[in-house]
Amino acid sequence: MDKIKKYQKIVNEIILDVAQKLSSTKDIEVESLLSIDKIRGQYLIVSDGWEGIERSYGPLVHIEIKTDSKVWLRYDGTDLEIGQELLNKGISEKDLVLAFHSPQMRKYTKFAVA
Repeated sequence: MDKIKKYQKIVNEIILDVAQKLSSTKDIEVESLLSIDKIRGQYLIVSDGWEGIERSYGPLVHIEIKTDSKVWLRYDGTDLEIGQELLNKGISEKDLVLAFHSPQMRKYTKFAVA
């Protein structure tokens, strides 16, 4: 299995698991919406709903798989340590970009710069 297909399988499994965990813990007034675009390599979970009279909407998780086999963890707004889960499931450190760090700071991590 080529690396992109392997990474797609891993990311798909993780994003489905995270979506399930979030939907089982959230208030009924706030939904966790899952969006997967395998053609463009986008995996996204957003929250949408109401907390009292306040609108709650925004990203919870965003992962992208680029054509160069790099997995970009663009955003993790959970306490589920998704980056560590990606590593545990087989994403290589040299292929994982912590996109929430600035490009200047990424060179000081053990992960891919871009």
